[in-house]
Amino acid sequence: MGFYKKNKNEIITLQLLSQILGKIKLEYAAQEPQWAHVILDITPRGFSTGLLHHHSLYFKIEVDLIKNLLIIETESSEVYVKLADGKSICEYYQEIMSQAKKVGLPLSIQTKPQEMETQTPFEEDHIHHHYNEDVATQILNWFQFAWKAEQQFIAPFRQRKIYPGLFWGTFDVSCILLYNELEPFPDDSKIIERAAFDEQMVEFGFWLGDENVENPTFFTLPYPFVEEVELKTDKSFPKGSYFSSTMAEYLYEIKEEIDQVDTDKVIQFMEASCRSSIAYLMWENTSHYFEQLKMKKKE
Repeated sequence: MGFYKKNKNEIITLQLLSQILGKIKLEYAAQEPQWAHVILDITPRGFSTGLLHHHSLYFKIEVDLIKNLLIIETESSEVYVKLADGKSICEYYQEIMSQAKKVGLPLSIQTKPQEMETQTPFEEDHIHHHYNEDVATQILNWFQFAWKAEQQFIAPFRQRKIYPGLFWGTFDVSCILLYNELEPFPDDSKIIERAAFDEQMVEFGFWLGDENVENPTFFTLPYPFVEEVELKTDKSFPKGSYFSSTMAEYLYEIKEEIDQVDTDKVIQFMEASCRSSIAYLMWENTSHYFEQLKMKKKE
């Protein structure tokens, strides 16, 4: 049994917690293209809203998976919500809002989950209440590993990009390379998609798996989406890479334990799928993207 199915309940509960933080960031961060303003930061201990502002206060909310706490921090105050098995999303939501109010933050968010099978508002969700300290640490380790690999890959590009972070809607750690050519999503009634996909891009991401892909997996998604064609993988890809016509993505499933995963293979996958995606999308004048930086390479 793969990592996702083995830990499904814990993953969903943690994703719902990330959705509460994400919706707070959605409400109080300045808007950016591709929803870049709502991405949660991966931290040494978990994930965070980063710096936000509401009324006269600057604040940050972090889920600390090492100390098993949710921390609400302002310049003069710090309050906590304990993460514990058996505690429901309803309880977390009520406690977060109550503790935030104590430090002068009367927060208000839309409480229906996004891009998830469950649609129960946070204040009514008594079903999702699973927390395991060991699983939480494993999830953090996977997210940090993905952040590091994606950061090493995307940082040198001489082109506009969105750096790696936690997209809480789909609970994946992703980064984006943009071509700066408008490409409106064909269905303007879909609020999330019309803002996420309005420029040509290639997204590089990682998620913990799902009902169909049991193991932690890296993916590459070209937009406009690949339709009615099966893209190929060649010798430039690491062994095990493939293109899923159903998902319109390149996939690289990780079946090893995290301490056995080769970061270089992951970066190889992203590099190969990037070049293949750029060729498919027929982007022009992109050779400078790959020009080496005129800096001494880090060891």
